Amino acid sequence: MKIALVGPSYQQRSLSFDAQRTVNLIPISDPQGSDVASLLGTPGLSLFSTCGVGPVRGGLDVSNGRAFFVASNTLYEVTSAGVATSRGTLNTSSGIVTFADNGLQLGICDGNDAYIFTYATNVFAQITDPDFPSVVGGIDFIDGYFVVNEVDTGKFYISALYNGLTWDALDFATAESSPDKLVRAVNFVGQLGLLGEDTLEIWRNTGDSDFPFSRISGSTPVGTVAPNTIISIDTSVYWVGHNSQGGGIVYKAQGFTPTRISTEAIEIKLQQVTDPSALRTWTYQQDGHVYLVITGGSLETSLVYDLSTQLWHERAFLGVTGDYEQHLGVCCVNVFNKHLVGSRRDGSIYEMSLTTYTDNGLPIQRRRIYTHLIDELKPVRYSTLQIGFETGTGLESGGDPQVSLRISKDGARTWSSAFTTGIGAVGNYGKEVVFRRLGIKQICTFEITFSDPCKCAITGSYLQ
Repeated sequence: MKIALVGPSYQQRSLSFDAQRTVNLIPISDPQGSDVASLLGTPGLSLFSTCGVGPVRGGLDVSNGRAFFVASNTLYEVTSAGVATSRGTLNTSSGIVTFADNGLQLGICDGNDAYIFTYATNVFAQITDPDFPSVVGGIDFIDGYFVVNEVDTGKFYISALYNGLTWDALDFATAESSPDKLVRAVNFVGQLGLLGEDTLEIWRNTGDSDFPFSRISGSTPVGTVAPNTIISIDTSVYWVGHNSQGGGIVYKAQGFTPTRISTEAIEIKLQQVTDPSALRTWTYQQDGHVYLVITGGSLETSLVYDLSTQLWHERAFLGVTGDYEQHLGVCCVNVFNKHLVGSRRDGSIYEMSLTTYTDNGLPIQRRRIYTHLIDELKPVRYSTLQIGFETGTGLESGGDPQVSLRISKDGARTWSSAFTTGIGAVGNYGKEVVFRRLGIKQICTFEITFSDPCKCAITGSYLQ
């Protein structure tokens, strides 16, 4: 009989209720394929450039086709040939950095100070205008203005038109509809979004000569304490939300109304994060699928939402101890027809590609924990499990890639020793991936892992 292979990461607090995990595998649906759904391997990483010793704190591809990263306390420009050039020095060497582009200048904020890099002259300078607030949380751009929020107040400030080095003491306003502190002012799909810890206000450009922005809505009871998760994708804004009842729900706003997109299982992971302000997001598009990646903080792995399938999976780096860590990437700059990912560990800039099968030479461990199999707690004899791997992909060395199977009979609390079989050397397309003599169990849970550096595609599982 056919059993469910494909699914999202959906581990509940009770593993015996639901222990599903999908790590470094992407659930894909295709009603016209050989099966309605499959699991495909996530992209790997290869070194493209190095920006000092790092770690990378953020990056941006700007409107004129140039690419910038901040690693440690230095702003670097990276060319299409992978050459990294220092463009300026920040006052801090740690923490998340935000960017904004006005077409003429790049604005950079390190969570305390802000800086401007002018494209025409390649001049980098800290904003020292006496009318600029002393401590700012982030920077964005809207309608010709850089906009920043002053930390621990409700105030936001705008720059002179297309000039981030000039600020006027009167060019500020306050988010007033609710008493919570303003944590970020962002371009909210063409409007100005003011997100407090518990609320959201929307302002628009009215063209008033005294101050161009005016509030157009009352407060919506969804804010954030994770301001670096706020990200615009296509015509929507996404973020990890918070309000007076709590936090850890991921929202999408198409228009001005937040809609929940996270599942209970994802929210369990987010609500366990000890410092939500350390969470961050990045995005990229590949093969028509747009991905939202949530990483940072105390997450065990990075959480990924596929906007096309609306399913969540996990991405992880395999640490030296054999345990999962968060994905190496903290940002993704989509430039030079490449996805360039900055490393959380050092100054490495990686190219992310589906035809790279390692994380810069280190194994990518792909794991799927199936749904539990149970028949009213009746003992069931399991004879064979056949897994629909794309076979014959092989290793560059000519070897036979191996897949491992473990079985749990107690709801994924403990596991058997691993059983291993091959998926076929290069050209062995007729290879069958079969495990036999699986035993008698009342509850049966399968876990498969695959770490060899070759293409991974799995379609269907069949059990006797």
